[in-house]
Amino acid sequence: MKKTSKLLSALLVVSQVFGYTPAVFANEEPTSSARSSESATVQEGSNGGQTEETVDSTPETTPEAPSTDSSTEEQPTTPEQPAEPETPTVPDSSKPETTPVEPEQKPEENQPVEESKPTDSTTTQTPTNPSNVSAQSGVSTNTETSTTNQGTTAPVVDEVKDYHQAPSAPIQELVPKSTVSSDGTVHFERNESVEQFIQKIGEAARKVGQENDLYASVMIAQAILESASGQSLLSKAPNYNLFGIKGTHNGKGVSFATQEDLGNGTLYTTQATFRQYQSYEESLKDYAKLLKEGLAGNASFYEGVWKSKAKTYQEATQYLTGRYATDSQYNQKLNGLIETYDLTMYDHPKATVEMTESDFPAYNGENYDTANSYAWGNCTQYVYNRITQLGKHIDLTMGNGKDWGVTGLARDYEVSRTPQAGTAVSFPAGVLGADPVYGHVAFVEKVNQDGSIYISEMNVQGLNVVSTRTIPATQTSMLSYIMPK
Repeated sequence: MKKTSKLLSALLVVSQVFGYTPAVFANEEPTSSARSSESATVQEGSNGGQTEETVDSTPETTPEAPSTDSSTEEQPTTPEQPAEPETPTVPDSSKPETTPVEPEQKPEENQPVEESKPTDSTTTQTPTNPSNVSAQSGVSTNTETSTTNQGTTAPVVDEVKDYHQAPSAPIQELVPKSTVSSDGTVHFERNESVEQFIQKIGEAARKVGQENDLYASVMIAQAILESASGQSLLSKAPNYNLFGIKGTHNGKGVSFATQEDLGNGTLYTTQATFRQYQSYEESLKDYAKLLKEGLAGNASFYEGVWKSKAKTYQEATQYLTGRYATDSQYNQKLNGLIETYDLTMYDHPKATVEMTESDFPAYNGENYDTANSYAWGNCTQYVYNRITQLGKHIDLTMGNGKDWGVTGLARDYEVSRTPQAGTAVSFPAGVLGADPVYGHVAFVEKVNQDGSIYISEMNVQGLNVVSTRTIPATQTSMLSYIMPK
């Protein structure tokens, strides 16, 4: 018996040295400790002592719960973990800062034409490439929705377009007053700054329109809207971009902050490169090229604005609405400007007044009053231009039509009541059809043998319209004649 006890004691000592407890002294299965050495999970057996022995058996495989370390933000270990890791901890710098939108909301593509939709901030500074233009309609379609995380989302766009116009200037920035009738028609009050802008681009628009089968009246009205009558920084020198076309022109471009629309009315600001031109005429020509050549893969995208397709300017402006601009009143605004400023006069070839009875060459239609000292399209500016064309001089500050005689005397001009060819003829207010407040002034083309005079004048039959008439000899003495220097 003693020998047996000593033998068992010896076995116990040996088992303690090798970490093994004989089954005869353990009140559980002998395999539990062996399994613990292979498992990454601690056994919760009845004997707490055994679990302590197995914890360190394979330390490199023991973690069982998701670590709170930052490395788990990319791959959560358990599906039961909260959705918090779905929000990236590092901001996506490739997307512009935007106003948060609802999850799952996809930006609608209803920006004008082929113009680019909001693009990643990393690409807006780079001049766009025409090869990226959609071949179907020029309007990109987003191929994926906004991200579904509950935080701020940014528009996802997979294309960059070559052409884009900046947002139209608000109506209140164009003229002091305008009204909208119940049928949506927009009425403007005449504004001097707008008239001066029209005077700057009118003839160039006429020329471009005639050469490209386009309505010059529509282009001028668009330029008024898109450039705030030439007051926007983008439209001023040295940029001369009247229509907000993005990209570069002959390698030249300028970066501006611009507001973009996600398509649901949500606006955000981003940087974009816009084309830079040498002159307004160059800007008009480039815009005409867009309207005539359309988009890459869709040359007829704008054919509805061509004169050969649109029988009236109203049809052309209607075609542009929703295609060039998202503003549902775009055509009404354009029509209102065209009507207010009689822009249809530019839709026809430059009028050359038949002056077969004149002693001088026909009027060339040039405007030499670059300072716009006289009101554009009025009688005073016309007489100044006519006299200047013929190589003579008359001051830029002669006053209203009725004032030219008095002003001429004060400035040592030869003034008389005897008509002479090549003189300016001043009409008192209300006389022979002259304005009852401002009077009138015309140019004497010829003095006939019977004493009557053949005159040319402007703004009798309409703003910027040149006409001629003959004043009977019995009435010529009512007028004052100023000889140019």
